[in-house]
Amino acid sequence: MENDPQVRAGLSQRLQELRLENQMTQAELARLCDIPQPVLSLYEKADSNRMPTLYGLVKLANVLRVSTDYLLGRTNERTGSASFMPEDSVLKELSVKDRQILIHIAKALLLAAKTKQEIMRSKKIPSKAEQTPDTGA
Repeated sequence: MENDPQVRAGLSQRLQELRLENQMTQAELARLCDIPQPVLSLYEKADSNRMPTLYGLVKLANVLRVSTDYLLGRTNERTGSASFMPEDSVLKELSVKDRQILIHIAKALLLAAKTKQEIMRSKKIPSKAEQTPDTGA
């Protein structure tokens, strides 16, 4: 990502504004985005040379419910034209924290389902030949 001072300044300002609008601390936003809090702090400092990776930028945009172009100051439109999912109309009614809680619950359910499938696969159903007792004859 280009390290343009104007882009860095715009990103730092918008990150801080959006975080405060969503009533989140740096620690909370960092946790939701899987970014270390000290690194997020550098992103919010206009005089820092630190810029998020593409993955980090997308995570920040998704959690803050804005487009990456908005974060980078390329547009003043907060969201892109495409909806991420049909359920978007329901999800946008939730706060950022509630959406993240819902995502964590969904991930836990998915993990539980995968674990159950793995357990079921590991339980081998014996074939008829294996079920026949050996009489020793």
